[in-house]
Amino acid sequence: MAGYSGIAERLKVAMEKVIELAEAAADDLPYINATRGERTVAALLSLVTGGLFGVTVERALVEKGERIVGVLSIASAVRSTPMSFYDAFKSASGGEEPSEARKLTFRIATLLTDPLVRTILAGRQGAEIRVEERTENGKRLVYVTFVENGRELLKTAWEAGKRLKPLWAEGEVVRLFKEVVNLMTTISSGSKLLEGLNEEAWGNAVKTMGRVKEAIETTVKAVVIGALPTDAVLYSGSEYVSGPSSYLSQAFTYWALAEGEINLDKVYPSEEGLRAMWYVVGEYTKIVDDVLKRGRVALERLLKSGVDLKAVLAEVKMSDEIKTALETAAGDFWSRVGELLTRWEEAEKNGDKEAVDRLGKYLRVLLPLAYAVEAYKRGELSREEAALAVTFAVLYDGAVYRDEIRLVVGAPEHEVNPIMTHDHFAAFWLWALKVLGFKPSSVRKGRKAHYIAFRGDELNELLKAIAPTLPRLYEFRDALAEFADAFRTISGEVVKRKYGIEWAYDMRNEGFFKKLEEIITMAEDYVYKNIAVERDTLDTSWSYPKTVIRFKLGGEEIAYINVYWTGDGLQAQFGGSRENAERLASIIRALGGEAEVKHVKGAGWVVKLATDGITAIRHDGWLKAVRSFVDELYNKGQISEERYEQLVKDITAGPNTVKLAGVEFSVNYINKTGNIEIVYQPTSETSKNAAVDALKARGLVEGVHFTVTTKGAERYEIRVTKETYTKAVEVLARSGLKEKEHYTVYDKRREIHVKAEQKDAVVNALKAAGLEEGKHFTVKWGGQYIIRLTYDGLRQIQHMALNGDAEADRFIRELEDVLRRRYGNDVAKKLTEVLRPAREEGTAELPLTVRDKRGNVVAQVVGLRYEFVKNGQLVDQCAGEDCRLRIIAEYEAGGERRQFKMEWYWAEKREKKGDATVTYYYEIARPTVKDDVEVAVLKTLTGKEAERGRVYLYADQLDALRRFKPLRDAIDKWREGKPASSQGQGQRSDN
Repeated sequence: MAGYSGIAERLKVAMEKVIELAEAAADDLPYINATRGERTVAALLSLVTGGLFGVTVERALVEKGERIVGVLSIASAVRSTPMSFYDAFKSASGGEEPSEARKLTFRIATLLTDPLVRTILAGRQGAEIRVEERTENGKRLVYVTFVENGRELLKTAWEAGKRLKPLWAEGEVVRLFKEVVNLMTTISSGSKLLEGLNEEAWGNAVKTMGRVKEAIETTVKAVVIGALPTDAVLYSGSEYVSGPSSYLSQAFTYWALAEGEINLDKVYPSEEGLRAMWYVVGEYTKIVDDVLKRGRVALERLLKSGVDLKAVLAEVKMSDEIKTALETAAGDFWSRVGELLTRWEEAEKNGDKEAVDRLGKYLRVLLPLAYAVEAYKRGELSREEAALAVTFAVLYDGAVYRDEIRLVVGAPEHEVNPIMTHDHFAAFWLWALKVLGFKPSSVRKGRKAHYIAFRGDELNELLKAIAPTLPRLYEFRDALAEFADAFRTISGEVVKRKYGIEWAYDMRNEGFFKKLEEIITMAEDYVYKNIAVERDTLDTSWSYPKTVIRFKLGGEEIAYINVYWTGDGLQAQFGGSRENAERLASIIRALGGEAEVKHVKGAGWVVKLATDGITAIRHDGWLKAVRSFVDELYNKGQISEERYEQLVKDITAGPNTVKLAGVEFSVNYINKTGNIEIVYQPTSETSKNAAVDALKARGLVEGVHFTVTTKGAERYEIRVTKETYTKAVEVLARSGLKEKEHYTVYDKRREIHVKAEQKDAVVNALKAAGLEEGKHFTVKWGGQYIIRLTYDGLRQIQHMALNGDAEADRFIRELEDVLRRRYGNDVAKKLTEVLRPAREEGTAELPLTVRDKRGNVVAQVVGLRYEFVKNGQLVDQCAGEDCRLRIIAEYEAGGERRQFKMEWYWAEKREKKGDATVTYYYEIARPTVKDDVEVAVLKTLTGKEAERGRVYLYADQLDALRRFKPLRDAIDKWREGKPASSQGQGQRSDN
């Protein structure tokens, strides 16, 4: 700290402001009033403490100056960097001036933020660092190479004297990326199984790739309208289109633009680590050609009409500066369009393809938007398709937050004197959005771009339009997720075989995929909060009593389903068109249920739910409708009192089932023993074996994590055909075997039950009478298998959940939910006690997926660190009453890094014991939870259920934090410094 105080003194800055900056959350940084010097000192400090400021300060400075890529972002690498690299620079924390080599060594640590690079280098502490400067083509380049035993692990270069942005990267790390790309190309081309790979896993990757293509085919028009204005490169003269992206999940969508293979352009270093640039390039697809041709006609028609773009600007909130710029652009927009079209016609007439291609950067924005507006007015583009197009535009070039969707409108690429600027594009976008029925909330200024934002009521209107597109979004997201899992398995196999390390390409971690999931979650939340559920009157004219439950949004019916009482249970069913069935299924999913659409001959596309599926939908409106149906059935004598009470319990508490690896377990709490029982009871050996294999494939061990036993194994069931049943009974009566001793007859079901020791005698008697097994009767084992998860199994699943296994995490959450709903909080707490050893073993690793109450991924914890604080100052370590432990969680949500802080301190409590007053201390933290994302982050880290606002955390929550290795030792050291209890009088009160 002394070195930084000295710098601060020379720069005449306030250390209090420096500390405030260094500890600020990302969202707060742009609003802290600090000098450039104070920001500089805070940045230096954060490099040593590992603070978030080192990453986010450059974003805060962007608004007042050019971005200095890579210089400050390295702070986030400090906690992930192998110690040998950190040691090379740590002397800078004092007054010693670090060498240039040490500075560069530390700066290259920015590359180590990438998980792949960490995997390769983390165990190689002795890697040699080589720094040299060369002059090439008149430019001074600084080369940095990491070498181990003569092998280049990583090599990169900067241009000396320029901003510290790595120009390229090569070495073993880059070869890994290229290996993955080759694998991707092989799968997409449908090539044969690569030698040495698992045949089943390979087949799954090829099959799921096909599903991705099918899903994209259902959204081609929306992709084209969304991609061309934001993210594609258009070569109009050559009739080619290119889609580049650092996200593989995004590159898939470019198949709607060009029917080419997915290739690798380059592997490049960035402040986020090494990244691959994927691309698809090829001739236009038919839909692109159609959109461009019709868009040109539409644009020429708009030019003649001279639509006033200024009118829409008054309806959207923006600063005076932006309004002036956009009004100016709107004023000369159509003259610029006229100039553009004139140049275009001349270039086409002269056969100047190069000129036409240069104009493509303008055409790709204007023509699809003009087409969309014209098609929408003609009724050729539905509101749902328009909403889907806007969704894809945001996915390509935008940001998604829980309370905001933002579209980024940039300038033409690499143009010195552009015909149009981002001001013109933004004005045209705003007009097009208005015509399509989407009014933004505001326009904000970005770096060489405008941010068109939807918040509040405007966001709700957009989500209302997106909601009907959920079937398409589900199909696309689910297909990507299936391929992501398959590709992770295959790429992991290839990398391990060739390089001997545990690493796989995980598409689920890509920003495009996360944005897609977030938009789906927001649309689901909108449906859940705004849908109205209504029930028709009871109809007893059918073979089964029935009612119709209808779903409405904004007063308009969007789906319905018939609900029946079959005599054995509730059943809900819809049959009709595929579009309507998929819309109904998407609503059920948005309300928390599960629904599958199947085609049934004669009935069309069907959605069907049994009692468990009906009660699994935990939406108040739905449950009230179902309950009123059951109440009416009971009041009219259609249901017995016993069955009615069971149905009411199921509706109130929900189903008692949870799934893992496709195996559906029943959950029960046995009051007599106080045990939680989680069992699956297959009735055939085939289904038993399938379940056992599935659990083993998930890493569970039979006899340790689950057991397999049998029940009723001594009994067999002989089922006889209707035509021969009477003869079979007569044969057994004459056989010498005694009824009810050796066998039992069930006339209603035409079944004969026999004990195991009599089975052969009964079967032989039937055969002797001329009856054939398989034709006149069948023999079925009457026992039942019981697969039971042990407490050790539950703890193993908890381990899996802590290490980022989404299915395991969902299983634990749903198990806790079932126990709480059906048996109360005390039984749910018992599960917590069962899982506590797994949660406290310090084995949880980062990044850690954060999910909300409904299981949606809302964030990812990427860093955990701690600080000792005494009297408001950071110290290396402290103890006693004035010593506080500050725990800082860095998480990513909506494409941004944020912080959540918990400051633990010793609270004083006094109790009277006779004449003496005893003072003792307990640990507590009182963080403020700002939003639903922080609610989920807190729950993930500590297990604490909370709402927004002030939250009180105690020892149980600190115990939960001990499971994270970066925090465990610090928590133990802080607890060792607990103030001693004391006795006396006149002691001070609690603070």
